[in-house]
Amino acid sequence: MKRRKVGILLYDFVDILDFTGPAEVLSLTSYSKADQVVNLYKKHLLPSNPFDVCTITETGKKVRSHSGIKIEPDFSIVDAPEMDILIIPGGPLRAVQSIAKKQNIINWIIKQKNIEFICSVCTGAYILGATGLLDGKKAATHHLAVKGLQEKHPDIQVLSDKKVIHSLNLVTSGGVSSGINMALYLVEQTLGKSTAERTAKTIEFMY
Repeated sequence: MKRRKVGILLYDFVDILDFTGPAEVLSLTSYSKADQVVNLYKKHLLPSNPFDVCTITETGKKVRSHSGIKIEPDFSIVDAPEMDILIIPGGPLRAVQSIAKKQNIINWIIKQKNIEFICSVCTGAYILGATGLLDGKKAATHHLAVKGLQEKHPDIQVLSDKKVIHSLNLVTSGGVSSGINMALYLVEQTLGKSTAERTAKTIEFMY
């Protein structure tokens, strides 16, 4: 069966739950209940799991989260492998606005436009919005950032009443914990509802 490569873009002041939530969901997803038990028992995840998750930063160097925790990535945007899924987490507005102005990062995201899914979590929609890929589409973000994102990108229809919005291959989610909802949605889209429900039960999350 296909093993999908998932890249998560990190940057200074990123919100931890925005990326660890999806990373945990996708990493613990398995093809069977038996494999799920093995994943929870052994120190290392099964190499046959359906998702292979890695982290990526602009330079490949460590970044510091919004809460001050340091994170060492797997790759830079220069040497990152080909991906099937890209996840762009959010952070405080000053941080995401800063990343949205970095043309090399925006260009790199645009290069991924034909992969299976490009996803944003919370205010990560500001970064995805800067690529122009969301123009003419509906999108979700943190409820406190809806007005600002709409004013910044009037061609995006920003909704405040949806956790997860799927437009073509773009999936946006609103709020910090919504990254978990979004990841479970990806599991359902790629592996089916029963696998998503089993994964949600494993992490004891209402889905």
